[in-house]
Amino acid sequence: MSDYEIDRVKTGIPGLDELIEGGFPRGDTILIAGKAGTGKSILATQFIYKGATEYDEPGVFVTLEEPPHLIKRNMLQFGMDIDAVIKEGKMSLVDLSPSKEVTPVTIGEYPSFDLSGLQAIILNHIKKVNAKRVVIDTISIMAYKFRSRDILREEFFKLAAAITRTGCTLILTSEIPTQGQSLGVFDIEAFLASGVIVLYNEKISDTSRSRSIEVLKLRGSKHSSRIHSMRITDEGIRVWPGEISPGH
Repeated sequence: MSDYEIDRVKTGIPGLDELIEGGFPRGDTILIAGKAGTGKSILATQFIYKGATEYDEPGVFVTLEEPPHLIKRNMLQFGMDIDAVIKEGKMSLVDLSPSKEVTPVTIGEYPSFDLSGLQAIILNHIKKVNAKRVVIDTISIMAYKFRSRDILREEFFKLAAAITRTGCTLILTSEIPTQGQSLGVFDIEAFLASGVIVLYNEKISDTSRSRSIEVLKLRGSKHSSRIHSMRITDEGIRVWPGEISPGH
């Protein structure tokens, strides 16, 4: 590879790599944003699973919201056996969900941990499986733990930097509020992510909805600026690069 070529990480999402010059730049932080029900967690889990099973890139999936048994059950319907990959030592699923039976001291319904503690946990799991990919799903929950947006940004910047310093490519998911144009509860894309991908599930008639995907930004890449059709199939998420979404 020449000095100016960017090393790309295959996403494992059929059709998506064609929109982003072959994959995510290795070691970057990518934000996957969307309203509830748009497929953020499926895309993020598929990125980790396909990395482990098809590209020899072990991964760490950190869940701050959905308990592991639901993640495993949901992915099995797409033929993705999370337990099997974990047993092979190619994936680590870190449970920091509110419903975890044994949690640290709690504040409200969320486990109490600062981001330095979270960083130590994630780095330990990266080392354990020799990870090349990391997902944190979902960072929106962090907004409830910090009163100061500035402190939250600074803490998350440090966390992301520590993860990507290991050479891992980091995906963060964030929920877009139902109202407003913000890409997350604290606009993390403005200061942290080098790439932002937005998922949509728009109602286009009384009887149908249209799923679509937009690469809002991806530094160092010539990416598509159009909104493309996306579907959740029996094998997971698939993007149709040549098909422009009818909802847009």
